[in-house]
Amino acid sequence: MEVFIDKLKEVLQSVLPITILVIILHFTIAPLPGIEFSRFLFGALLIIMGLAVFLFGVDIGITSIGNYLGKEIARSNSLKFVLVMGLILGFFISIAEPDLIILANQVSEVTDGAIPSTVLLVVVSVGIAFMMTIGLFRIVYRYPLRNIFFVIYTLIFLLAIFSSNDLFAIAFDASGSTTGALTVPFMLALATGVASLNHDSKSAEIDSFGLVGVASSGAILGVLILGLFTGDSGITGTLSVDVGAYTSWVVPFTDTLPHMA
Repeated sequence: MEVFIDKLKEVLQSVLPITILVIILHFTIAPLPGIEFSRFLFGALLIIMGLAVFLFGVDIGITSIGNYLGKEIARSNSLKFVLVMGLILGFFISIAEPDLIILANQVSEVTDGAIPSTVLLVVVSVGIAFMMTIGLFRIVYRYPLRNIFFVIYTLIFLLAIFSSNDLFAIAFDASGSTTGALTVPFMLALATGVASLNHDSKSAEIDSFGLVGVASSGAILGVLILGLFTGDSGITGTLSVDVGAYTSWVVPFTDTLPHMA
C-alpha cells in the first residue's frame, strides 16, 4: 500500500498543476463550452487513478523483471545472446508502449491511411530494438556515449536532407512517444542490471546512463528510413472532432470504456 501511495503522490505532482491551470483559465479568459468542463474534471480524476495503478504495477513488476534480465544478459558474456535479447526485448517493450500505439493511430487517421498504424508501430519498434541492442553493447564494452550519439545524429541529419517536414515531425514525435510509462522504467532497469556486474559502483552508474536516449533515436531513424522507400505522397488529412456528439458528460466515458478495456 505504501508503494501505491508514493505513486499516487508522484502522479498528483504531475497532473494537478495542469489541471489547476485549466480550471483557472476556465473561470477567467477561456471558459470551456457546455459540459466540457465536467468531462475534463472527471477525466483528470481517471488519469490520476489510472496512472497511479499503472505505475504501481510497473514498479513492482516491470522494474524487477528488467533488473533480473539485465543481469542475466551481462552475465552470459555472449555477444550473440546480448544481440538476440536486445532485439527481442527492444521490439516487444516498444510495440506494447501505450503512447506509441496512440500516436500510430492518430498518424494513420490524420494522413488518411498513407502511414498505416501497424506499419508505423513495427518500424518504430524495430528501430528501438536495433538501437537498444547498440546501447547494451555500449554498456557491456564501455564504449564512450558521446561517440555513439555523434554517429547517430550524423545519420539523422543526413537522412533529414531527404525527408519532408511532415515526416521529420512524425519521426521526432515517434521518438518522444517511445519514452513512455512502460518503456522507460524497463530500459532503465535493464541498463542498471547490465551495468551492475561492474563492481565499481560509480563506473556502473556512468555506464548505465544513456540507454533511453540511444534507444529512442532508433524511432527517428526508423521513420526516416521508411520515408526513403515510401516518400511523402499522400500525407494529407484532418483530425475531425465532433464535440456535439454527446449531450451527457458521463456517456463518452461509458461508451469508450469497453473499447479501451
